[in-house]
Amino acid sequence: MPEAYNTSKNGSVPKPVLLIVLDGIRPDVLRAAIRDGDAPALGFLAERGEAVWDGVSVFPSITPAATAAIATGEPPAESGILGHAWYDREEGRVVVYGAMRETVISTGPVKVFHNNVWRMNRDDLTAPTLFEKLDERGIDGACVNFPVRRGPHEHPVRARSVHRYKRLANRSELLGASVDGPKEYYMGDLFYSRDTGLHGRTGVGGLRRSVGINDAYAAGVGAMLLAEKAAPFTLVYFFKGDSITHHKGLAAQRRHVTTLDQYVEDMFDAAGGPEKMLEDYAVLALSDHGHTPLLPNRRRFVRLGRILGEGASAGSRVSFGPGLEIVVVPNGRSALLYFEEGVEREKVVTNVLSRRGVDLAAWREDGWGVVRRLGRELKFRPADTVGDGPRDAAGRAWEFSGDPRALEIEVSDGGIGYGEYPDALERLWGCLRSPRCGDVVLSATPGYTFGEVSGNFHEQSDHGSLHASDSNVFVLASGISVPHRLTDVVPILLDHFGAGAETAVAETGRKA
Repeated sequence: MPEAYNTSKNGSVPKPVLLIVLDGIRPDVLRAAIRDGDAPALGFLAERGEAVWDGVSVFPSITPAATAAIATGEPPAESGILGHAWYDREEGRVVVYGAMRETVISTGPVKVFHNNVWRMNRDDLTAPTLFEKLDERGIDGACVNFPVRRGPHEHPVRARSVHRYKRLANRSELLGASVDGPKEYYMGDLFYSRDTGLHGRTGVGGLRRSVGINDAYAAGVGAMLLAEKAAPFTLVYFFKGDSITHHKGLAAQRRHVTTLDQYVEDMFDAAGGPEKMLEDYAVLALSDHGHTPLLPNRRRFVRLGRILGEGASAGSRVSFGPGLEIVVVPNGRSALLYFEEGVEREKVVTNVLSRRGVDLAAWREDGWGVVRRLGRELKFRPADTVGDGPRDAAGRAWEFSGDPRALEIEVSDGGIGYGEYPDALERLWGCLRSPRCGDVVLSATPGYTFGEVSGNFHEQSDHGSLHASDSNVFVLASGISVPHRLTDVVPILLDHFGAGAETAVAETGRKA
């Protein structure tokens, strides 16, 4: 058992922090559950701390991009993680981190496993994580099931099936022997710093429960870490709410919030109960994106490969070649389009925006971001000179050219007001600057989805777009400043630990 992290009553040592991420839970759904008494633990946190119900995700509002923002404090252009899939021009292939079962099968399960567990954190993530930044300050971290977890400590693969497959199939180039993460790292039966008794078929894992990568496991390990006060910073991730909503809709998400709240209550109880938890810990609980209900018929499916014609293709194994000049990479309710040289962007944009279900198109041109919607076009970029241009809620000034109504933006008294596209300028700018996002990025109309690279679609609900229904997140905070953007989480946590970091090192007895 690691030495417990001690807090000081005089405030010289910052409180340890628990960060809880509830994948895909909409603010209005959680708020209703709290109001109806079905989420008492999260309701206690909201009542005793602060609650933000209109926080903002990144764009695309898709899980890998959003979790990378939480872990790095950077938008996709800086984190390097754009979504579930993107096209690597240098390698000439689509990189898939995983999503629907059909997408995993069509890509190749071993390749997706490699991309998700090794490549995403090791090769594609281009910004340092919070775990790395805290380690530089002498502060240890713990992580349970969170997908973006690169850190300074090596963790060997524990699952025997992975070692067996490497030996039988000679696939060592895809399946590594270890990963890098925080000091305490747990991901089901695959990786665990210590045997918790929750692994394998006798625990809460086994092949039928995603080799232990499930929410009951996350809650169990989280409770253990809190009971021990094992680390100054602990991140626990619950993903099931997102998948339930994809398949069964928002009513099912509302019911599932009760289960999630019980997991949170179990962790609070392990720390001595809700009162003791908030006395000893700073707590942040948040979602990474929202969810938009889909129309109840096949009209909800936007098949971009068909719309763009013979020269375009969407698939997990497509690449540029004879007869193929546009690679389409759907990411739920967003999509990335990659062009070969000579493709006329104007022709492509005009075509797709004339089709049902395509809400807006955006791209970068001559140092400007450009967005087109409902026949209106707006060019925008951050203002170079302090004081130039209207400012958003975070204080950044912007230059405009064109019609702000393309994004339902209102400018008054030097300020920017957003409608159905929250924080749209910052979020688009945080995507379009990356060459990995392609030549044009699309966002779907509410009720519609572009699906996935396998050609499959979710049935009930999806996310990924710039629209508020996908983009708004909740944030509950106690004992720490409350972030309004996912990219605010890391700066706030670093600020929390900044004062007294040296004292924290001394009191935890951490060795260099």
